[in-house]
Amino acid sequence: MSSVECAPAPSSPASPTLFERMRFAGKWRDYQQRVIDEFERLICDDRIHVVAAPGSGKTILGLELIRRIGRPAIVLAPTVAVRNQWIERLVPMFLREKPTAAEASTHLVRSSTLTCATYQALYALWSDPDPSRFTQFVEQPSAAGPVTLLLDECHHLRREWWHALQTLIDRLPGVTVVALTATPPYDAPYAEWIRYQKACGPIDLEIGVPELVRNGDLCPHQDYVHFSEPEQPTIDLLQRRRDTIGELLRAIRSDEQLIDDLLRHPWLVVPEAHVEAILDAPELLSAILVLIASSSRPLPAAPLKLLGVRADELPVASAFWTATLLDAILFSHSEIFPAAAERLKSWKPFLAEHGLIEGQHVCLGETRSTFSLMAGSIAKLGSIVDIARAEFANLGTDLRLVILTDHVRTDEFPRSFTPNYRPSKIGVVPIFDALRRSSINGLRIAVLSGKLVLIPTDAAAALVGACEKRGLSPAVVRRTSLPGLASIVQLDFEGAADGCAVEIITDLFEAGHINVLVGTQALLGEGWDAPSVNSLVLASNSAAYMLSNQMRGRAIRIDPERPAKVSNIWHLATVDQLAPVEIADRFEWGSMNEPTLIRSDWELLQRRFAAFEGIPNHGDPNIRSGFERLGMDGNDIEAANRATLALAADRPAIARRWHQAIGAATLRSHVREIAQANYDPRHLSWRDTLRWLAASGASGGAMVAAHEGLRVAPSSDTAHLAAAVAIAFGIYAFPRFAKASWLAIRHRTLESSVAEVGKVVLSGLAEADQFSFGDIETAKVIGVRNLSGEVDIYVDGLNRAEERMVLDAVGEVLGPVANPRYLLERRSGWGPWRRLDYHAVPASIAQRKEWAEAFHRLWKRHVGPSTLLFTRTVDGRRALLRARGQSLAAGFQRRVDRRSAWM
Repeated sequence: MSSVECAPAPSSPASPTLFERMRFAGKWRDYQQRVIDEFERLICDDRIHVVAAPGSGKTILGLELIRRIGRPAIVLAPTVAVRNQWIERLVPMFLREKPTAAEASTHLVRSSTLTCATYQALYALWSDPDPSRFTQFVEQPSAAGPVTLLLDECHHLRREWWHALQTLIDRLPGVTVVALTATPPYDAPYAEWIRYQKACGPIDLEIGVPELVRNGDLCPHQDYVHFSEPEQPTIDLLQRRRDTIGELLRAIRSDEQLIDDLLRHPWLVVPEAHVEAILDAPELLSAILVLIASSSRPLPAAPLKLLGVRADELPVASAFWTATLLDAILFSHSEIFPAAAERLKSWKPFLAEHGLIEGQHVCLGETRSTFSLMAGSIAKLGSIVDIARAEFANLGTDLRLVILTDHVRTDEFPRSFTPNYRPSKIGVVPIFDALRRSSINGLRIAVLSGKLVLIPTDAAAALVGACEKRGLSPAVVRRTSLPGLASIVQLDFEGAADGCAVEIITDLFEAGHINVLVGTQALLGEGWDAPSVNSLVLASNSAAYMLSNQMRGRAIRIDPERPAKVSNIWHLATVDQLAPVEIADRFEWGSMNEPTLIRSDWELLQRRFAAFEGIPNHGDPNIRSGFERLGMDGNDIEAANRATLALAADRPAIARRWHQAIGAATLRSHVREIAQANYDPRHLSWRDTLRWLAASGASGGAMVAAHEGLRVAPSSDTAHLAAAVAIAFGIYAFPRFAKASWLAIRHRTLESSVAEVGKVVLSGLAEADQFSFGDIETAKVIGVRNLSGEVDIYVDGLNRAEERMVLDAVGEVLGPVANPRYLLERRSGWGPWRRLDYHAVPASIAQRKEWAEAFHRLWKRHVGPSTLLFTRTVDGRRALLRARGQSLAAGFQRRVDRRSAWM
């Protein structure tokens, strides 16, 4: 550990302060103790940023960190309820008696040792027309010296609230920021993530769900997906759209005049003169070549040479490449394709009429409109009914099923519940009615939203006790019978009862008067606590990390009344089996790891499952994130649903797999970020070995031939010259063969190859002085082969922020080449077997020439021979274009996926 000078703690006054009187009365959980043990290291940069899953005791941990820092503290929370918890937890967890108003308050304008408020209150004060009020607030706590600012779940901040928070941080001299959150905005746009990190600092430690399950603070659980097919009108619409796209592709390929115009374009005639323009849109040149190849016309050699690819390496024509070309010609690059643009102008009305233009872009794949149609499909109502029927059959009256969706759809509420009622989109009301119509005997359904509350009629008697429990008269809850529906009653909460509606209905749910509760994720998705929930259906279209994690958190809390609780979490997907996922249609260029628009339920599931870790359905129970752990493909909907329902019925098996997974790990195991690469430099070493082996063999053969020549004609000058050349060539080739063989041995497995690349990255970052804390001498990059045959890459011996930096750099080296300042070029093979391979020098190392050169030396020593190229020169730009052109290879595209796993 590198030594760091820390500021001395402020001296204590004569009378004990609030923080000096505080002493934790409980016993720290092991993951909380880990944060406390590393307190001295974490505090030295005046930022402590801890990510901890729901149920980990963040409030208690935050109070302990505030106590240890020992300065006046301001706590900002997302809601009033959460704000109040900070003061409520003081007694009896830290104090025997309630603190005074001067010691702890919930008013920003009053000076106190511990001030707890909401982000809304801070924004209201900051935006007050009288700026002196905000100034007075800032000056009150800072008058006694530096303060501590604790940010509780600050991912909640709306965009305008960030200005108020950043102003506060800037105006508090010497402030120490403590950030605690369960759901950092990992999937936020880059600018928002930078803003988040500026306020909170890099993530120091992460306490994951597996640790809480191991400690008994969260229950075992599993995620499942239930598929549905769209209804026939939607299928017909999608088929018509697909037919139109097919017609378009055929027309484009057969347009001889368009092909002639493109073949005359300067990019294809003299591409060397347009390298810079091509680099700005390399996918466009590729799309032109793909179209020409699909039309059976001969391909010009110059652009292929510039890209460094062969004609047979071009991918097949697809909707993706056609959309790329049409979009450029009609919109983004029409000025450089005047002839083609004029020719295709007549296609615009046709494309618009058939929904193939979206926001001034040609879109031949999934669109926002088709996603909305599929995501909101009422076909999912059938999935919800199937899930409810199966779960009720398994658990009976012990079932506590919650269904969360995005919209109430009060306009879908029928005036009378007749058999011919048919909703248009999924929502609270359509879900309620579908369950009601399912006639599952014994199912007690209720609705809880801000606009509508429905409960079973026979639960109304228990409503009296629930109201009295909170000191309310039952008369403040008005009941309304629904026409034609005697089994359900509508509730309206009046006066003082309005703020207790959620608590009252929750009490009925917990007591079993309700066993299915339908609500919105906005009301129940976060903060709502019902420990009895053992089944959750996410009928929401949100793929955001934050919302997904929050909603899942409702189901995985432990229930003291049911120690053996196991929860099932259900995700819904409407998929079109007529449209298989094609790699070519999913091709991404350049910004491979940037967030993309969600355009299908498949993509939504992929994004959502990347946000949390869990056990796989089959094989070794290695805990990891990612949709792949479910072992599903959705190609046969009925078979997949039958298998899923059978797995979900065996809750004891879920608990056993969790215990197997956490029992096989060490006490120090925790959630790590990992990278999965489908490319490594192992084959480079083997090719080099074979190449120099052949060279050594040739030199040996030449020496034998020369020796025979000298034996026959000892005085021959030609024989002497041949012998000298053969000896010299042998001397030249053998050391290279030896080194290549040594590297090939080191790279004998994919895991060892990745480890060598990781060693180079670690050493290169150290040479570039990129590490602030961790001990670089003990740090290492480790590659472990997973069940699918890929290698999981993770970092050991560094803090979380530095782990991420190293994985980012490894991803740049092994992933697709974007636009780096420096490239490593590797040449191998001869003639038709000649190959160029490229690796980007990580951006954090490529900032300075001497750092890049040091990285190059390390690469040659540990991985293999290469040439370092600066891509901001003419020759470097050509090499960069060839490097990016390699992504065209139809059979192989580099990829580095980011996941998290418990190790």
